[in-house]
Amino acid sequence: MSDSQDTSAMDRPLRAGARKCREAHAAMTSGRYREAVQIAEEGLRLLEGLPPSEERERLRAALLLERGRARTMLGEYAAISDFQTVRQEAPDPSQRSEALVGIADCYAGVGDYLAAENAYLQALQEARDLGDSACCIRGWIGLGSVYWKQGRIEEAVQTLGQARSALQDLPDVYELGRVLINLGIAYTYSGQLDQAIAAYEEALDCFRTLQDDHRAAAVLDNLGELHQGIHNLEAALRYHEEARRLAEAAGADRIQVDVIRNLGVDLFLMGQYSEAMAHLEQALSRAREIGDKDLVLQALYSLGDVLLQQGQVERAMALASELEAEAEAAQSELHLARAKYLQGRIHLARGEKAAARTVLQDALSNAHALPSRILLWHLHATLGRATDDPEVARLHFQIAADFIRQTVEVLPERPLRTRFLQQPDVQAVLRKGR
Repeated sequence: MSDSQDTSAMDRPLRAGARKCREAHAAMTSGRYREAVQIAEEGLRLLEGLPPSEERERLRAALLLERGRARTMLGEYAAISDFQTVRQEAPDPSQRSEALVGIADCYAGVGDYLAAENAYLQALQEARDLGDSACCIRGWIGLGSVYWKQGRIEEAVQTLGQARSALQDLPDVYELGRVLINLGIAYTYSGQLDQAIAAYEEALDCFRTLQDDHRAAAVLDNLGELHQGIHNLEAALRYHEEARRLAEAAGADRIQVDVIRNLGVDLFLMGQYSEAMAHLEQALSRAREIGDKDLVLQALYSLGDVLLQQGQVERAMALASELEAEAEAAQSELHLARAKYLQGRIHLARGEKAAARTVLQDALSNAHALPSRILLWHLHATLGRATDDPEVARLHFQIAADFIRQTVEVLPERPLRTRFLQQPDVQAVLRKGR
């Protein structure tokens, strides 16, 4: 009787801990990341003082994985310690592979894309050997996101496509939403805007089904940025205002940083310069505080671009140089090409045509590997303006015009196509590229 009571006394905290793990997972997949962290910690405390057993260690690892994932989503990349503990101590090999995906997520967050790629690939190999489809899906999603952050767009689409195919056999609305938002970003960078819009809208349906305001805000932010890029500014501002409202309600600090950046660009394009600068300065400052590399890279470019357009050439060049150094350190061809594009325009604004041509040609070699129709047409158009030879200049404008037509022909609605084509810089390229 004594032994039975002792066993029962041990079973109760294990059952309670398992319940906390389920609750933490439910909070995680509905975007309540801070709550997920708190619940997981409550579960971990329930296990303190219990004697070692395989069941206890497996449950402890599961709670650490939930806490680590939630912390990572909050931009707390010190969560790597949770995953490292699971990697070293979990009795279940599937949990150890899941932990490696978490470690890769943290590497990706701080911009160590090479380490992230290697960790994802190792986790995927382990998961395949174990027949763990769920871990493979998470690994492919993470690897796909690293690829688009580096500018490896075709690889991103292919890798995310593997995750999407696997989800047909293992349906998971949360993971499907993650696949789709990353596909939307990859399609946007490549200029396949029709597919980007479709992916984002399907992702939004997933996260609204889950009542995940955190992720829904991220999708709305990206949809707004897509419309911003084609100068559909009323829609861009509408999406970004809704994204800000949801992100604030969800306590999604990392998403708020990018929303603030995008609102700054919206406001600048609408002529509200002082408000725009305040938003962009705040976005860069907060991105640096969080330490999320992709947020920093995007904020550096947006602020540098706006400073250049306002004539603050020297400060714009300082940010462009910082962006170049950060992009090289992160091995991101995408952001390296954008840094050089910004530098080329700055040289052109100074009247330094030879220097502009040199850096823009260098940017072009980075950009052709991406491929990004929107960036390519901007680069060729700027090279056309920087070139003294009329025939060479006309050739660059013709190439830019071709990329513009490829971009606009896939826009799903005639008003969007018309609005895009009516932009003064687009009109100028189309005239010169005849």
